[in-house]
Amino acid sequence: MSQISIGNTYTDVRGGGFGRTAWIARITSRDPKYGFKREFCQRDMSGLSRSGRSGTIRFDVTAPGIYEFRDFCVGSTARNWQWSGFILLREDGTSEELTREQVENLLDTQEAA
Repeated sequence: MSQISIGNTYTDVRGGGFGRTAWIARITSRDPKYGFKREFCQRDMSGLSRSGRSGTIRFDVTAPGIYEFRDFCVGSTARNWQWSGFILLREDGTSEELTREQVENLLDTQEAA
């Protein structure tokens, strides 16, 4: 199971390590080399087993904004383990998954303001 919200973001690590490479970063603007400038959120891996192949990884997501996330675990087989994408976290606690195009449009709007 995985969850992304302000103050409570985590992913399970299952199936021999699926989800272990997960990360989440706040997108702050565009970057000519990487596409987006990102502020990576701190990972807490203390919830993993000694081998690192099961358990829970928590992330320090403390502010609203646009986030990119990778390799969050949603299952325990190679076919269905990965959840990656973009999400908008709002101050009121609501969230919305976004496409890359929607992220780019939001950044255009922010840069024009």
